[in-house]
Amino acid sequence: MIRDRLYERSPYDDFDPRKYPVDFQGWGSDAPLLGESIQLVRPQRICEVGSWKGRSAINMANAAKALGLHTEIVCVDTWLGSPEHWLRQEPEWYSSLAIRHGMPQLYYTFLANVVRAGVSDVITPFPNTSEGAAAVFSALGIRFELAYVDAAHEYEPAKRDIALYYDLLAEEGLLIGDDYLHWPGVTQAADDFAQERRLPLIGARGKFVIPKGRRYADIKLAAGSA
Repeated sequence: MIRDRLYERSPYDDFDPRKYPVDFQGWGSDAPLLGESIQLVRPQRICEVGSWKGRSAINMANAAKALGLHTEIVCVDTWLGSPEHWLRQEPEWYSSLAIRHGMPQLYYTFLANVVRAGVSDVITPFPNTSEGAAAVFSALGIRFELAYVDAAHEYEPAKRDIALYYDLLAEEGLLIGDDYLHWPGVTQAADDFAQERRLPLIGARGKFVIPKGRRYADIKLAAGSA
């Protein structure tokens, strides 16, 4: 497992989820596209970039288990929140960071949710920046059959994440992105990346897909794939 290459001890060792309230807040986490893509690709390795409180990762883990797959989902996040949370663009966004002594507690909410859902054997957290994690994966020669990018909403970091994790896909892989047609920076980043690389992009409100190789070139997205 990738977990064994990152950690000397499991991040779940001695962790007590009872200290943290149940909180499965998320956006676009229940989109059928995620489970459908797992059924199509049947991946051994998935990377999720931007995990928040774990709802989408847990859904993907359950989908993989239902198919009898031996899948590992590596979740990359700083768990420090995004600018819109700190800037209080919605009243509840700042409070959702659960700040204690100046530090958001999102990571522990994530761990507690994963443990309660019974998928700690599938989901490996990797607290890091998307760029730093990509450098580690590249140095270790790790590739993913499926990547789900749901991190920055600004143009430059969104485009960087799309490029980094597309390049970390296996020879035949699938990159799914969130927030398409919801956040202008993400939409423009996805469109520009696909155009510059001359790659197909399949988009609908809420999600976009960029296949690598020819195996998944005909994938379809339903309208409103939030």
